[in-house]
Parts: sequence; C-alpha cells; structure tokens
Amino acid sequence: MVHYLVVFVTLYQRLSGSDQLPVMLRPVFFLFFAAPSMASLAWKSISGSFDTTSKMLFFLSLFLFTSLACRPALFKKSMRKFNVAWWAYSLPLTFLALASVEYAQKRRREEEIAPVLMIVLLASSVTVCLGLMIFTALNMRTLLGNDSILKSCKSQNKESLNMEYNTGGELLPKAVLFSTATDSNLQEKVFVHFV
Repeated sequence: MVHYLVVFVTLYQRLSGSDQLPVMLRPVFFLFFAAPSMASLAWKSISGSFDTTSKMLFFLSLFLFTSLACRPALFKKSMRKFNVAWWAYSLPLTFLALASVEYAQKRRREEEIAPVLMIVLLASSVTVCLGLMIFTALNMRTLLGNDSILKSCKSQNKESLNMEYNTGGELLPKAVLFSTATDSNLQEKVFVHFV
C-alpha cells in the first residue's frame, strides 16, 4: 500500500501540472482506483467481513472514479483513435464493480442506493469489456500492423516455411529438395509436409 501511495502522489501531480502524460496514455489514469478496489476485496477476504477498512478503501476508489469520470475533457483526445491503452478502463471498473457487490451485500437492508450503485457499476464494467473486445477485434490490423518485430517474425517464418533439411543436414529450399530427393522416406516426408 505504501508503494501505491508513492505512485499515486507522483502520477496524480501530472493531472494538472505541465509534465503531463502523453495523450494516448491518459486512460492509464483509471488505474488509480484499481488498487483501493482490490485492497478492499483483499481486506474483506482476510478479515472475513466487509468492515470499516474495506468500506474506506471502497469509498476511496469510488471517489477517485468519480473524480476521473467528471473530467471527460481529460480523456477526449485519447479517445479519437483506438489504442491498446484503452484496456486500462476495464480492470479498474471490474474491480470497482466487484467491490460494490460486496458493499451491496453488506448494506442490503439498510440502504437503497447500494444495489443501484452495484447494478450501474456492473453494467458499465460489462459494457466496457465487451466494447473493448469488439474494438480490438475490428482494429487488429491497425494495432499490430506497424510493429517491426512482428514483421521480422513473419519474414523469418516465410523463409523457414520454404526451407527443409535434407538427409545430410543442409538447409535447402523445398522445391529443390523435392525435385532432387531420391530417398523414399525423404520424399514421403516432403510430400506429407506439402499436404
């Protein structure tokens, strides 16, 4: 938790300062409220009940979520073009929704707002996750199209697909290997490989 406080103070200063995160990485700010939500659930598991400490951590994460959700202009530029950083919305919302389920179970008879909050957060979590899966599936080429590492792997795979070892251990092109092969076992191996 001490590590979280240091990271929280360091990154939260970047919200209003001149040394801001790049526009495409601004969805990462949503990770601010993931740690208190997870800590709330972890404390509930350790203590066995959703006690005061769990509630404090849940309300801290709810406050941080509300403070970020009330600043849509901060995320407006980062939402223009799909980016992998958009997935930073899913994990914190899911943990906040799970913590709200625990809170609603604790306060079931005492408050009317807890079940409503739980349903709203669960619906938003599911909607965000499904939306991100659809956007990722639709934009797969733009996400991975300009990656030089993937291009080099593809070119190496094409080269290795067109090559085969002969009985002497030399690496020869398959077409040459197939036409010059005299061993029946090798011809069967190449024939099976072509099929």
